[in-house]
Amino acid sequence: MKVIRQLSNLVREAFSSLWRNKTMSFTSVISITAMLTLFGVVMLMVLNLNGMVFQTGEKLDKVVFFLKDDAKPKDVNAFIDELDENKKVKKVAYVSKEEALEEFKEGFGENSSILENIPGGNPLPASITVEMKELSYGKEIEDKYKDLPIVEDHNYYYDFVTQMMKIQNGVKYVGAAIVLILVLISVLIIHNTIKIAISNKEKEINIMKYVGATNTYIRGPFLINGIIFGILGSAISGFLTLRLYGIIFDRLNPQLHDITGVDMLTAASVRTDLYIVFLCIGVGIGFFGSLFSTKKFLDV
Repeated sequence: MKVIRQLSNLVREAFSSLWRNKTMSFTSVISITAMLTLFGVVMLMVLNLNGMVFQTGEKLDKVVFFLKDDAKPKDVNAFIDELDENKKVKKVAYVSKEEALEEFKEGFGENSSILENIPGGNPLPASITVEMKELSYGKEIEDKYKDLPIVEDHNYYYDFVTQMMKIQNGVKYVGAAIVLILVLISVLIIHNTIKIAISNKEKEINIMKYVGATNTYIRGPFLINGIIFGILGSAISGFLTLRLYGIIFDRLNPQLHDITGVDMLTAASVRTDLYIVFLCIGVGIGFFGSLFSTKKFLDV
């Protein structure tokens, strides 16, 4: 019962302190909210870019070698066998001239009849599509086989995929730097909030020391204040981030899907994880910001 009563007193005193210093408390919550909201935006951007790189990579991590019309079957088969034996190659698919024309016709749908009487016959080459085990192997495969005598041309989107990966890393690093700055600002504001609260209770704290109150009991209300700042900031920022992301998703995802065939993450798929991450970070910043302040300004 004694522990429960003490805990109840700490919580009551913490809320009382919040009300007495409501302006600085409000500022502390807003700073954590702003930091976490920006963090959430950066995190969602990175997650979506990761997804886009992965989904795009699955579609573009293939090198297509177009074969010359006069390529001999034995040379083609030897090329295919060599690719099959390559440990960095996941799959090899051969498409004949006839199959290439049929696939091309399918792309025209109902208008495919206009391709039936092409002057000079079928202009499409046979091809070999090479799928790598890892995206990073593509450039090596391309360079190794692109100059073979039976290869007329080749197709590989390595530059496009690597450019996406560079953008992804740029967003990650710039976002991390901005979030770090906001974390420091949040800790500084909480630090000043607790400092003011301690100054307002200086006489009361001295009396508590005199009657033998423990260090934990004296620090308790201030630490609870920091935790409350974190909980409120994480709840507000989680709501704002998901609302903002929902609006962006509704506007961009249909266009993105039509252009690239890639979908963004849905808000529902990240909601729980986002709130958990926000809560951990928010409470951590609030608690440790208060802890450092009480260690500095309380001689206990």
